[in-house]
Amino acid sequence: MNHFPGKLFALITFIGSVSLLTPAFADELPVAAPAKFAIQLPQVDRDVLVELVGALRTQLILRKQELLQRVADSQLDGGDALITAIMPGGLLYAGYKKARYENAKSELDRISEDIDEYSDDILALQSAPVPLAMALSP
Repeated sequence: MNHFPGKLFALITFIGSVSLLTPAFADELPVAAPAKFAIQLPQVDRDVLVELVGALRTQLILRKQELLQRVADSQLDGGDALITAIMPGGLLYAGYKKARYENAKSELDRISEDIDEYSDDILALQSAPVPLAMALSP
């Protein structure tokens, strides 16, 4: 059984109905907006925020020091090469140690970027506050 004529009829009907549609433009649509729109944002204590961001940055610096130690410990050296060559399963050991090294190094890079970002945020928060006013343009 061939459903080709039915599919052809459906395609022609679809194309015909699409050509009958008229496009709607944004300037033709009615806009129902409230007369006034105002929000009030809560006040932010900059000093407390700087202290919180500084505490987070300090925790990241401590984590970075731990990761530096882990990267140094998990780096392959001569002893690992000897274990890899002599012991059965030495390649698995080397692969596992290499994977741990790469994971620690990527986490260290990510944490270093976060520390830089927090440092920039602290500098931005410590600068003088700039008054900000927003209004709708007619």
